[in-house]
Amino acid sequence: SQLSNQITNIMRLPSPELQRQAMPAFKEKLTSFRKRYADCLSKEGGYADKCLQRLHHLSDYTSNSDPKTEAIWRKQRLDKILVDYFLRNSHYETALQMVKSGGIEDIVDTELFISGRDIENSLGAHDVGPCLQWCHENRSRLKKTRSTLEFNLHTQCFIEQIRTKDYMGAIQYAQRFLVESEGMSKEKLQETMVLLAFKPSTECEKYKALFSEDRWQELVLEFRASNYELHHLHTDSLMSTVLQSGLSAIKTHQCYSSEKSGDCPVCNEPLNSLATPLPFSHCTQSRLICRISGQPMNEHNAPMMLPNGNVYGEKALTEMMASEGIVTCPRTNEKFWLDQAQKVYVM
Repeated sequence: SQLSNQITNIMRLPSPELQRQAMPAFKEKLTSFRKRYADCLSKEGGYADKCLQRLHHLSDYTSNSDPKTEAIWRKQRLDKILVDYFLRNSHYETALQMVKSGGIEDIVDTELFISGRDIENSLGAHDVGPCLQWCHENRSRLKKTRSTLEFNLHTQCFIEQIRTKDYMGAIQYAQRFLVESEGMSKEKLQETMVLLAFKPSTECEKYKALFSEDRWQELVLEFRASNYELHHLHTDSLMSTVLQSGLSAIKTHQCYSSEKSGDCPVCNEPLNSLATPLPFSHCTQSRLICRISGQPMNEHNAPMMLPNGNVYGEKALTEMMASEGIVTCPRTNEKFWLDQAQKVYVM
């Protein structure tokens, strides 16, 4: 639409001479547009190829019943989950080595994280230039998500000028970049401009936080979140999602009681703490498990209650009786004869 409007404006010029003079500038814009179009076309082709490769990867699992092929597919899936976790936690070299050794280049988004790493490193070095350039390139998409990243970057530049006592430079910078910034409320602008009246060593908590060096790390995290949102990536890693799903499926109230099982993953740390905020599993049918053997207690392994009230499987008690001549309760270390145990019936 911009090119068509420019052509219309050129045609409306009153003389052929003026039209000829306007042509070089139009030609330059047309060349720039053609280059951007070719770049976009190349990127879209790459994205289409990746989608095709991932569809083939999924079809390999659904269309092949060979156990060896299925094992390879599951190994690649696990590698993909681990690579995603490593990339999100800045273990880039480990992730790249795993991608290369596993041959999963086509099913992971390493380029997205690697390009983001360079910007995160520049922010860690107190350089906002690359991140501002990234914001400029994605301004229309960031505007749709109502991102405040660009404003916070300019705010940090404003703060750094105050830190160096360049107050006039800070005022000019604010007039240029902060006053007309989109999404900037009047209250936020006032709060930022008040920094001119404070020193970086201020003890006022509200403004001490703005002068803090921790703001650079906050910018790194905000850029990372904006980058994920821009590319429709979830903030949680695949590792976290899969782990939480598994923990929630086996989490029971007994996992947080005094009688925990040593064989249950959720009963033991650190998974016990990780599963705390997750919902308990929904069990439509309960199963009794022998604490000694870990085997289900049913009609083939009847639950037997000792005189102290603790219940164990008949098979485990019988084996203990055969080896020791007497039954010892593993919870209380009390000793009983096997004929003192009573069979339990569950209705």
